[in-house]
Amino acid sequence: MSKLSFSLWNDLDRFDSADSNVRPESYLGKQAAYLEYGPVFFRNEISFSAFRLQAEVAIPGKAGFIGFVFGAKDSQNYELIYLAPEEIQYDPVMNGSNTWQIYHGEAYRRGLPTMSGKWVTLAVEVQPNGASVYLGDEVSPRLVISNLQHGTPVGKIGFWGYLPTYIRNMTVEEIQPAPILEKGKEDRKRLEAETFVTEWVISPAAENRWTKAVVEENGTLNFNRFYPVEQGGSAVAKCSFFLPEEKESTLSFGFSDHLRLWVNEEWIYEGECRWQPPESDGRIRADFARVPVRWRAGVNTIRAEVTNHERFGWGLCVKTGLSDVSFLTEEIEG
Repeated sequence: MSKLSFSLWNDLDRFDSADSNVRPESYLGKQAAYLEYGPVFFRNEISFSAFRLQAEVAIPGKAGFIGFVFGAKDSQNYELIYLAPEEIQYDPVMNGSNTWQIYHGEAYRRGLPTMSGKWVTLAVEVQPNGASVYLGDEVSPRLVISNLQHGTPVGKIGFWGYLPTYIRNMTVEEIQPAPILEKGKEDRKRLEAETFVTEWVISPAAENRWTKAVVEENGTLNFNRFYPVEQGGSAVAKCSFFLPEEKESTLSFGFSDHLRLWVNEEWIYEGECRWQPPESDGRIRADFARVPVRWRAGVNTIRAEVTNHERFGWGLCVKTGLSDVSFLTEEIEG
């Protein structure tokens, strides 16, 4: 098995630092790389199908994020797992945007006692379809990611930080492939049972350029998969379904960052959900808002216009409160 080692205080020329301003410094008596922003990629792709990334990392203040990049397709699309003062977070970057407001909860995040002000060993074992995260000398993972959102982790590796952070003694070691069990079919059945809208057609606002889209494993429609992030950029999502008779239900939904919503072309909601601590973390949750709806017999439609203002996750999730819904996305394209 092959292994690559980097001190990160005297071999940063082997990495593409781009705009990260990474530089050698020292913290608590140890030499390290210091950075405040963005990914730093190893210049060469690695050919390992499974590997372990490991390094010593430190967050000097009350806020800071430091971790590993892998499976990078380019500088705007890569897998990312990082340590924060009180959590581990899986946060895949898509079309230049972080997505932690979409990928949250126990499947993607683990709370921790404070990690600030000390050196910590962080390791990520990357398998063909998942990853496991370890701290220190622990043999049991703190977090297991069962589905990597960019698919097979082929591409460049590196490290990433935001706000003042340090990293040193990084290694990349080839390990034996041991694929993590995926839960795709199981997730789809659960989402249908919980009455999520699972099928949409989407288009950039005012362009009438429609694309079929299915929701993520957690029920969220992720616009970051399809469109680059622009301040104030908007996308429209539509779905259509048939009911044999009139019914009443409570429509519940969550989104980021701004939403206008129509049912059967009647406006029913407008609101905002953004990163505004401590009042709001902006994470997309299906119970963020609720509206009672009387559905008609026959074909019903939901139309949403979602506007992005931040680079933390751009998406929408909707639960109809109806069982046995048959979606008609083929009929509403164009």
